[in-house]
Amino acid sequence: MKRVGILGLASAVLLSGCNFFGGEEDDEANTPDVSEADDSLTVVPSIPSEENYYASVLQDGAYVHGQTRGYGLDLGYSRKDLDWLELGLEDIAKERFDPNDYFFQEGTHLSRETVKSWLLRYDEEENPNGLNPSLGDGDDPIEQEKNSPWVLANVLEQNYMNVNDEGDYSTGGVALGLSLYSEYEFSHDGKSDSVPIKAAVQEEKGMEFAETIVNRMREGVDSEEDLSDVPIVVALFSQQPKDSVNAGHFFKVGTFEPGENPHWENINQEHVQFPSPAANEDHRDDADRFTQFRTDVQAFFSNNIGVVGRARYEDNQMVKLNVDVNIQYKGKAEVVALTQYIAGQVEEYYENIPVDVNISALSGSLESIVSYHPDREPFIHIIN
Repeated sequence: MKRVGILGLASAVLLSGCNFFGGEEDDEANTPDVSEADDSLTVVPSIPSEENYYASVLQDGAYVHGQTRGYGLDLGYSRKDLDWLELGLEDIAKERFDPNDYFFQEGTHLSRETVKSWLLRYDEEENPNGLNPSLGDGDDPIEQEKNSPWVLANVLEQNYMNVNDEGDYSTGGVALGLSLYSEYEFSHDGKSDSVPIKAAVQEEKGMEFAETIVNRMREGVDSEEDLSDVPIVVALFSQQPKDSVNAGHFFKVGTFEPGENPHWENINQEHVQFPSPAANEDHRDDADRFTQFRTDVQAFFSNNIGVVGRARYEDNQMVKLNVDVNIQYKGKAEVVALTQYIAGQVEEYYENIPVDVNISALSGSLESIVSYHPDREPFIHIIN
């Protein structure tokens, strides 16, 4: 057992420590109960936020990085896919591991070497633990790849920790995000090609991968800690092609309780960029609303203003909108005026939807932030 400290995670716009979201702050209600008798264990209560982030484990005063940290970036996957794989998995985990009862820690039970071996193709002699299929038949490497595409793209592990009265912690739950190709892209001798992966194949193979990985973890692969009696949640994630403007999405989640058969549920989730042909076709009313919002913002200045939105849908309803605004300005007063105007427009157009707006200069530097949540006044921060 190891001694730990606890750090409250919070949204960047809320670092001042004020309760911008209203209501009375109740530290005991928002933080897992731990013993105060042990001076080596400290708790910084989470600042209230709509996301209800977990408090995070510190070891010897430092954040605990997972062993597979950054592995997806090393493989060349898009930042937007990796960000939502991580944050979306944490959201899914909250259904089983209540943030009031558990602490968050990046995965420590799977090593980078193990995950790498699982992602590589199966080979009876060279890589018997590989989960992707062996190379297919064909007259050349391109044809062989196309006839047997990879399906599993990445494995993300998150741990949810319990702390006892003595201040020792152990894994109380594990969440796994299995990222699955929607399109397998490959190259050989300078020639590139790709193979689309059907949703039915993603689901079938993803559930098979999940059962295999859970069994291996319960049998003790890489870990000194016994996970045989630890509940494990596995979420299946559809990774988008590298040139896609949208992030991937989760489509199925399975709960593996010790000694029980897994329970699977579907997730209806989607990411959409505004403006885009897909938005016009699949979400016409929302596309028209964003176009009007964008037109109003662009009309505020004579200078060109770029406005792009990224929405998340759950069960075909928009549940979150992020907007990036790029401006060319002469003075900070212009930034202040535009930020105030955008805050008012957000409240008018998206009364019932949480919206975050990042306003940046053409150079890329962040100039101001607008954060809006229904039934609360918009929060504005100007970066000096």
